[in-house]
Amino acid sequence: MKPWTVLWLVMSCAAGGAAGVESVEVPAFFPAVTQFSPVPSGSGWKGEEGPVSEEILRATIDNILEHGFTGLELPTHRPPEEEAVLLEYARSKGMIISYHAGALEGFGRTEPPNPCVYTSEYAEAVRARVSAALESLKAVPNLYNVFTYQDEPFHWGPQSFGFGEAARVEFQKRYGYELPVDLNAISGNPQQWLDVINFQSAQFPDGWHQVYGILKETNPAFKVTMTHDSHNTFGGGCTSHSELAIDDVFYWGGDFADLFVFDIYPYMMFDFRFGRPSQLPMPRISQTHYAFAQMRALTRAFKKDLGFWVGTYNPAWFGAFLCPELAAMHWSEREMSMTAVAQGANYLLTGYKIPVNAGHWESLGAGLRLLQKTGGRLLNMPKVQARACMLFPRTQYIQLQREYFNVGLSFELFLRAFGELDILHEDQVVDETLEGYELLVLFDLDLLPAAVMARIAGFVRNGGTVIADCVPRLNEAKEPAAVLEEVFGVSGMNANRIARYGHWVPYKTQPPAWANRPQNTPDETVFTVDKVNAAVLDVALDLQLVSPRPCTVTTAELLAQSADGVPVVLRGRAGKGQVFLLGFSLQDTYFQAYEDNNDAARAQLVGLLRAITESAGVQPHVRSSNPDIEVSVRANDREAILFVINHETVASDVTVELRELPFEIKSVLNFEDGRPVSFIGEEERIRLDLSVPLGEVRLLHLLPG
Repeated sequence: MKPWTVLWLVMSCAAGGAAGVESVEVPAFFPAVTQFSPVPSGSGWKGEEGPVSEEILRATIDNILEHGFTGLELPTHRPPEEEAVLLEYARSKGMIISYHAGALEGFGRTEPPNPCVYTSEYAEAVRARVSAALESLKAVPNLYNVFTYQDEPFHWGPQSFGFGEAARVEFQKRYGYELPVDLNAISGNPQQWLDVINFQSAQFPDGWHQVYGILKETNPAFKVTMTHDSHNTFGGGCTSHSELAIDDVFYWGGDFADLFVFDIYPYMMFDFRFGRPSQLPMPRISQTHYAFAQMRALTRAFKKDLGFWVGTYNPAWFGAFLCPELAAMHWSEREMSMTAVAQGANYLLTGYKIPVNAGHWESLGAGLRLLQKTGGRLLNMPKVQARACMLFPRTQYIQLQREYFNVGLSFELFLRAFGELDILHEDQVVDETLEGYELLVLFDLDLLPAAVMARIAGFVRNGGTVIADCVPRLNEAKEPAAVLEEVFGVSGMNANRIARYGHWVPYKTQPPAWANRPQNTPDETVFTVDKVNAAVLDVALDLQLVSPRPCTVTTAELLAQSADGVPVVLRGRAGKGQVFLLGFSLQDTYFQAYEDNNDAARAQLVGLLRAITESAGVQPHVRSSNPDIEVSVRANDREAILFVINHETVASDVTVELRELPFEIKSVLNFEDGRPVSFIGEEERIRLDLSVPLGEVRLLHLLPG
């Protein structure tokens, strides 16, 4: 048995029905890794220059362990004799090791693969790099995972496209015609455009698959690890760093790594929203939740582990953003690490180094110590699949070349209203079951492949529910398609919204500035508004609607209309199912409520979506009564852990509802002190009344007895 693992005994049934015992090896703690760097409080190295004594090296490791970390990153970038001491002492303490081997695939963001991934020379070059990089790992004890790929890969525009002879041969084989080399020449041909963009994006995973196979042949023991980008691969690359809409994580797949670590920094730096929402990044957790849902879709589908880089208050990572206000938010690292685990992460790594502020260090330590009280339970306890999912439209992203990232605002609004929400990639819509989801939401969609439209229509007719703020009306060839218009009972609706460009970079040590912002961008302060004053499903609405979306009503039932006569809420039925249509841009209207500091408007939007889901008869597994306090549950058939995290409100009271977990909840314990937590059982649910101050976290253990 490895020194950092324990054997769990799990009851299983053999084919004949006899009970047996299966041993499953899992870590006895949650994998949380940091770099060896100065500590701002407690014993250990404080950053003095020159050699560090063995006593101080060991004291620093002890301090790191006391703050809830269970692993150390290599290389340590200390002298060899010091690294040897650190490695031996870490081994004696049972710490795991994460190692950075460098980019072994041999290609990057700005140049095409050379040699081409479709040649025999490519695999030979990879073998040589793998052999050299892994030689130094033979003496590393307790090796847990190795980062083997380029950091945050994406195509930085057409300059990274491959058009060599081998690529042309492969394209001909896949698509049956010659690879076009002039993107401008095919911009008016939807099928060729889609083929070429998909092919160029696929050259990355076509290379990674070969790297992964060679790595496993060489050393199958460690977790092959990749870091995914924070926006370019989640619908935010267009007019940003990628220049074009090219890549997304699910299209790339997940069968070329064991652990995918996701990288985003919404508190310490900026979160890559476009336009005015990047200047007022509220709600500040939206892009984190949105991107994590995409990562869950990836790692669930391919049965891989999910990890997260936790931003720390350290100038080595983002010195231009440090300021007194951020220093005062001592809970930031604790909040984000807990949010990551609540959203499904099974591995944490600081990026980059230990906080330089004692308040941040101690607060992070308090959070990680609380997390470690769960032992290794969470690694066998996935985040519960939500009852609702939101579709990610890759084909629209490619064909319309329009960012699909600010829609994270709509994702967050629905998440707050319903209680839970996953992402379903359009490639996952392979039949009418939609992977068991009961409710589908469609936001800002103009275009979907015809087959996907047909399967969504079948999902509704078989009893499913769809909620949308527009109706897709174009197929993958950008031709009119009325399949979903017929289901919704409307025609002629578009997905117009405020055009937003550029990322606002809120530097503190220099003037803030726009990045990736084209010249002569449209004026975001000029937009269309309307007004609704009506009651819908017993919810009183008195709202300004931003970017109204008129349509022609054919068979839908009108529940409310605007002051200008635009249908605002519509309900339709098809077969056994039903659909609800909102006649305005949800993301624009929600964001404007933040711009106007209109708490009442935000509450009405939450109330409307909640009333619609309740009218449809779809209930979440978990829901918070306070939209600014996140609740999330991870569970197996024996136990569950509930996360309650206050992100941005001084209103600390919250009622949490839980229903239909894999077992009946009979007891609730607080991980902080081990004491029972009272709850009220109501029919098929339980209710917990809690108080969670701003920046705080509650971790509760749910048990069947």
